[in-house]
Amino acid sequence: MRTKRPEMKSIFYSWMILMALSLQCYCVDEVASSNRPEDLPATFRHIGDYQLHSKIRIERGGVHPVIISPLNYQVYSDGIDLRLYCRVSGEDNYTTYQIYRSDGIGVARKSGEIDLVAGVQALNTSAEMIRQISITRNSFTLVKMPPRSHRVIVSRALAIDTDALAGEETSNKQ
Repeated sequence: MRTKRPEMKSIFYSWMILMALSLQCYCVDEVASSNRPEDLPATFRHIGDYQLHSKIRIERGGVHPVIISPLNYQVYSDGIDLRLYCRVSGEDNYTTYQIYRSDGIGVARKSGEIDLVAGVQALNTSAEMIRQISITRNSFTLVKMPPRSHRVIVSRALAIDTDALAGEETSNKQ
């Protein structure tokens, strides 16, 4: 009788995501490379560009929408760490997350079933705040939790087309 080894499946998915991320660096267009932050080490590869779509605050059992500005994010990874960049006042600011899961993200269907899609999950525990990010090619979800609080903040960003972004920057310069 032959037994299946579930850890082999997990290793297979991890390698598939790692290969997809490493191959993606060859497909990055000139716009993404021209917007690359100056202090970013060469080992980091561009994952995608995202725009903040929604933010909610969960507090005392209630959900409260938060007013947002349309922030754009750039995500880079070296396979161990993930950097989430946001340009504010002409400066690139980033938060570094340590990847703890790279075998995919569970996404719920309307029927309630869960699909596994390519993506990573990472964690940051600096400045008395716990931050957890789940990122796929199409979106990311960021959850912030103060250590002694009854409040949780959930931000959702959707992938944006870098070609459209380049056209917008060109038209703004003219």
